[in-house]
Amino acid sequence: MRISEWIQVGFASIFALAAWVYPLAARRRLIITMLAAGAIFAIALARLSVYLLPSAQVSILRDWLPAVLMLIPYWQTGQFFLGPNEKMQTWLMQSDRRLWTFVSLVGVRLGRFAHLSMEWAYMLCYPLPLLGLATLYAAGLSRDADSFWAFVLLPTYVCYAVTPFVPAMPPRFLESEHGESQATKSKVFNLWIQKHGSIHAISFPSAHVAASLAISLFLLHRVPAVGILFLIISCWIAVAAVVERYHYAVDVVLGAVLSLAMYLAWLAHLIPSTLITAPATAFVTLL
Repeated sequence: MRISEWIQVGFASIFALAAWVYPLAARRRLIITMLAAGAIFAIALARLSVYLLPSAQVSILRDWLPAVLMLIPYWQTGQFFLGPNEKMQTWLMQSDRRLWTFVSLVGVRLGRFAHLSMEWAYMLCYPLPLLGLATLYAAGLSRDADSFWAFVLLPTYVCYAVTPFVPAMPPRFLESEHGESQATKSKVFNLWIQKHGSIHAISFPSAHVAASLAISLFLLHRVPAVGILFLIISCWIAVAAVVERYHYAVDVVLGAVLSLAMYLAWLAHLIPSTLITAPATAFVTLL
């Protein structure tokens, strides 16, 4: 199996095993286990499709399948959420209030277009992995698909693994001034996605930030010009997550630190090349 497939099977299975240790209702345990079984079945089916499809088509199928399966551990994580830890949630809110106080003292003011652009950027959280892989394909680097997914999935899934230990509601649920009644169409769309597709709790650290930054950093080495554009977008996603109240500042910073730490380990060749192919050149030579 590919490294990215091992990562997906491994995390899905670990969550399934944890469900039978963690004090959960039988229905929640069943959902977590079925999600894991679904991920394993999909990966096995993709591998076995070599007996029905040409090898080139099978390779493409396996390249793109992680984009769908990366949601499995996220939904599994949601079944562990039984309610917020009020003490932790209060601490996160107080940390943000101190940040807003500092921003107010500095005199930073954001206009309507800045807020609108943040909502647009946050929308890109969802298609960004697909766009990243499409960039590799367009650049003739489809052979790097497995390394790409391994680089993106590891920090993202670590965020999901930590999340059950820091149960908290998103700040927008706790602040009436960020209600939907005054929202732009872009924000309404983002809130609709959050309402129907999210676990209604934060991922801690922020998986959105970890994934988007990991995608950007990987592309910096494979397609530098596009990587810089992705990096700008991922930074704006991180700002938007805090300003538009989808995440707390602490979990956004930790999500970024997680991906950055992995990136630095990758540059220093501390990650085995059997896990993720080491960069062929130093970052500085690409600029």
